[in-house]
Amino acid sequence: MALLAVLGVVLLGAYTWAFHEFIVTGPVDAIAMDFYARYEPTRLYLTEGLNPYSDEATQIVHRGIYGDDHVKLEPQHAFFYPMYTMLIIAPYTLLPAFSWAQAAWQVTLQVLLIASLLLTLDFLNWRPRLQVIILLGLWTFVLFPVTHSLVLGQFSVVTFFLTVLAIWLLFHGEPSARRDVLAGVCLALSTIKPQMQFLIIPLLVLWALKARRWHFIASAALTLGALLGVSFLLMPTWLGDWFAQMQTYSSFALTQPPVLQLLTHEFIRLGDGALWALRVLLAGWLLVEWWLLLRGDDERRLGWVLALTLVITHLLAPRTGTYQYAVFLFALLPVLQRLEAAHPLAMLGAMVVLFVGDWWLMLATRTGTEISSITLIPLPLVTLVLLALVRGSAGRVSPERITSVPHLKA
Repeated sequence: MALLAVLGVVLLGAYTWAFHEFIVTGPVDAIAMDFYARYEPTRLYLTEGLNPYSDEATQIVHRGIYGDDHVKLEPQHAFFYPMYTMLIIAPYTLLPAFSWAQAAWQVTLQVLLIASLLLTLDFLNWRPRLQVIILLGLWTFVLFPVTHSLVLGQFSVVTFFLTVLAIWLLFHGEPSARRDVLAGVCLALSTIKPQMQFLIIPLLVLWALKARRWHFIASAALTLGALLGVSFLLMPTWLGDWFAQMQTYSSFALTQPPVLQLLTHEFIRLGDGALWALRVLLAGWLLVEWWLLLRGDDERRLGWVLALTLVITHLLAPRTGTYQYAVFLFALLPVLQRLEAAHPLAMLGAMVVLFVGDWWLMLATRTGTEISSITLIPLPLVTLVLLALVRGSAGRVSPERITSVPHLKA
């Protein structure tokens, strides 16, 4: 076992070195802009004490991406994240150059993506053959939203992994205090991207209250409190500075409008009435599903409700992007599981359609290097429809797995 671990570390190191060589010698400019926009302010804070939310830090990031002649105050690539995000980034600033930090970061994201896939398969109790697992892995990496996330160095992959790990710790295997504590830590850390978590967190907390999983609730609350406390110790003004910076987020040129607003104002042009009707309808549907789950009559549908919550999050979020859609894997994999059970070709066909459809739409609608906002629409809606179609057969976790556990094992 130790030998395998050493071999794994050596292979990972060799892969990181190869990735670094591609970054510095590749035929295209391969800078991971989303990672750099968080890395450089973190490095500047740690080495010079510069406020990561300041215009000065933002302009340094812009010069690093676009060159010295790119001078503008709009926060196109500002920090935009909670202060405690620096705790994740800080180890990468110890590497000798940004190219090494980027290589290590993008390799980290790939490892987390593979881990998220395997954890989701385990959560679903899906035990496909090795060739199917390899196929699913390759398919995951070449899906446009996932590829987009990896190229940008997006933190959405980290949030996705932390969310899946928290769910796996809570609902798979024998419940224990240790697992619940770790799940709480993961959930608190996942708030680095709160727009991806604002619905799944209350659902998990409500479920934990019902199930009396106090270790999970306490762990999540204490960890989040510690993260906030450390942030205020590092920079007492960070919360106000962060909110002030977030208010300028709409000036970011690549920011896309919310999915429902885009659908009802630019694609079909139904107006504000239709927009609010869809929001109320989706929120109402989700609340009904939560109520049905939490009242305890149909708890085997837990996985389906979790998937629905993650999808509707991106339909109701004030801001979203295709680079955050990696989380839809948690909803698409159970659909593929059912299709494989029906016929392997049905699963393969769905994978091909999802892969080709997203890439074709992106390539057909982009203007230069700018991706059209229309690419935001199809995947959330398709995933939502697929979930609705399998609702009647939803069920993964047996009731005894998710009821109250009075005596957890340490």
